This record gives sequence, C-alpha cells and structure tokens, in this order.
Amino acid sequence: MIPAGFDYLRPATIAEALEMASRHEDATFLAGGHALLPEWKLSRAGPATLIDLGRVAELRGIEVFSADSAPQAGDSDTPGGVVRIGAMTTSAEIEHSADVARAAPLLPRAAAVISDPLIRNRATLGGSLAEASPRGDWPAVVLAADATIRLRSRGGSRAVPARDFFTTDGTGLGEKATTLRRGELLTAVTVPVASPLTRSAYLKRMHPASGHAMIGVAVAASFDTSEACTQCRIAITGVSAIATRAARAEEHLIGSRLTADVIEAAANLATDGIAVTGDAFGSAAYLAELIPIYVNRALAQMAVPNPR
Repeated sequence: MIPAGFDYLRPATIAEALEMASRHEDATFLAGGHALLPEWKLSRAGPATLIDLGRVAELRGIEVFSADSAPQAGDSDTPGGVVRIGAMTTSAEIEHSADVARAAPLLPRAAAVISDPLIRNRATLGGSLAEASPRGDWPAVVLAADATIRLRSRGGSRAVPARDFFTTDGTGLGEKATTLRRGELLTAVTVPVASPLTRSAYLKRMHPASGHAMIGVAVAASFDTSEACTQCRIAITGVSAIATRAARAEEHLIGSRLTADVIEAAANLATDGIAVTGDAFGSAAYLAELIPIYVNRALAQMAVPNPR
C-alpha cells in the first residue's frame, strides 16, 4: 500500500492536540490504529491530516478514586468511588490491571477475550469507543458497566453517559455512530466501582479471522441478601448498528432470583426492541437466534455468586 500524501502531527498534550484539530478541519485522531489503518489500506482515500496521540501522557493511565474524591460517573446505586481509565490505555493494560480487577471486574473479563494479544497490546479503549464499530467489544461493556465518556474540546468539557453516547441519529461526527462532535477528543472513561453484591459476565462468539464479536453480551447485575436481582444491565454488540441494551430482559429480572426458568424467560425477551442487522459475518436471522442463547449463558454464569 502506498497512501496518498498527508500531514502527520504529533502533539504532547491534550491542549496541543485540540489546537491542531482546530487548525485542520479534515484532521483525524490516531489512537491504536487498528480501525483507521485497515480502512486506509483498503481505500485510496485517507485523512489529509493525521494527529497521532501516542505521546499524550494525559490520555493514559488508570486511577481509582474513593467516594469523596470521585468524579461523577453513571447512575448506579453504588457505594461510591469510580475507576478512571485514560482513552489511550490499551486493552492489555486493562486486562492485567489489579486495580481494575478489584474495582470493576467486568472490564478485564472483557479485555481478556478481545481478539488476540497483539491487538490488545495496541488497541485502545478510547479508540474503540470513538470508532463505535458494530462488532466492537468495548461499546457493550461500557453500557453494562454504566460508564461515563469524558470528552474535551477547546470550548470546554462534557461528560456523556454511555447510554447516550452511541447513536445512529446523525448528530455525531461523520459516519461514526456516536455523539462526538467535530473538534472533540475522547479523553477518558469513568466507571462506578462495583459493590460487593454486584456480579458481571462477558460472553462473545468471536469471528475466527478478525477476532471481532459476531455477538457479545455484557451483563452487570446487583443482588440483595436473598439473591433477588435489584438492578441489571444487559448490553449486546455485534448484532445491530450500535451496541444496545436489552431493556425488556433487564426488566424481567428485577425482583427475581436467577432460576433456570427466570433466565430462560429473560433471554427470550432479549431480542425485543433490537433492530438486528446481518452482514458478511452472519445473517440477521442467524444473529437473532444467537441473542437468547448468549444472554442465557451469561445470566447462568451469574446465577451463583462469583468474585464480582
């Protein structure tokens, strides 16, 4: 591949990156490159200006905040505290982080099954969310984890709940199915610390060549001392234009113990409200058949207490 000519910029700070983007309206931010570079390789057209975020230290790192010092994140009934993950943090760093494993164990569980180690060592959390691929793992995970997406522009900052970040209404930047605006940079993700009564699971059917999710199901649920479900988020990726919550299935679980009958009924409701779309990975009919199967399996994993 011999790409067309382009300008290559390499900022050292978030402020510098945003200033560069303001001077180049056609600029594209480069994170891990695992979405941009393959697309570029298959097309003669590419970005006229590339802003490489690899040197921006502010965009890396994992921090756990206590309830007293935590930035607001999500709408969960949690005991307080959040995990803040910089946008340029790689999937491998999340997979192997002891802090994330203690505070938000759904994330390293999902990171461990993203493609292969080579991809995980380069692909970033922020890049995946900004790309919002219909086959991406992280969009479903942040929905189930009740995360908040942190965005910054030269005009200020805003925090967008994950449930509002993914959209197909055309309000976002270009063809991406997010609410990112031109000139905005995704800087971090904050996730509420899971309570001791929270359990989580992530299951996927991986495409053997690409490592993408043909279907991925992320679940996070809280239980009372009688094992009744008090709160549940089920998010599904790979089957529609954007990752989405299985609202009917969630509602069915509230107030119930996860018996086999309850799980089966909830799984059978999981497809309701989801516009299933097929592609080269699988037909819409095939993917619709997979949804209740994988939701059932994920819920069955949480029917007995696990280490969160």
